Amino acid sequence: MDREADKRIMSNSNAQKQQQTNMSKEGYRRALELMHECSTKHGFLATPTEQGNYRRIWGRDSAIIGLAAMLSEENDLIEECRLSLETLARYQGPHGEIPSNVDPTTERVSYGGTAGRVDADLWFVICCGEYWRHTGDDVFFDRMIEPLEKVRFLLGTWEFNTRGLLYIPPTGDWADEYLQSGYVLYD
Repeated sequence: MDREADKRIMSNSNAQKQQQTNMSKEGYRRALELMHECSTKHGFLATPTEQGNYRRIWGRDSAIIGLAAMLSEENDLIEECRLSLETLARYQGPHGEIPSNVDPTTERVSYGGTAGRVDADLWFVICCGEYWRHTGDDVFFDRMIEPLEKVRFLLGTWEFNTRGLLYIPPTGDWADEYLQSGYVLYD
């Protein structure tokens, strides 16, 4: 190759890297903007649109958004994570189940379809731990001990054969339209 061809290749490569960097920055900015739009006094909604039951605090979605909020280091978003967890704990079911979703305005709560959902319980435990680890908020942790213990007990009842795996009932995972059940390793 001649020197001019090498320069063109290098120039194109640098331009592509710059374009990717710009796209990444724009994507990050838009993600933060969307997280702010999903913020309410009860925590993160699944969507800012007026789309039926998606204008609720969903266990799985708000936990994942909460983890992203902690990575953002934006204090108001981290506060939204706490609000989401507190809302989910407030509507915890009698056996320890964390709601699949809750509408705090109407107090409509769903714990799943034909069977309870497992994902909301697991995401709740993960997000509570990460929130406490990130913030060191011992007051929050003390308030969450009882709900976390209830979830731990519930999850223990779904571990039927002492092999360390939870039994997932039909429609018990996030993708309830796919009837996977049993000892599902990729829930």
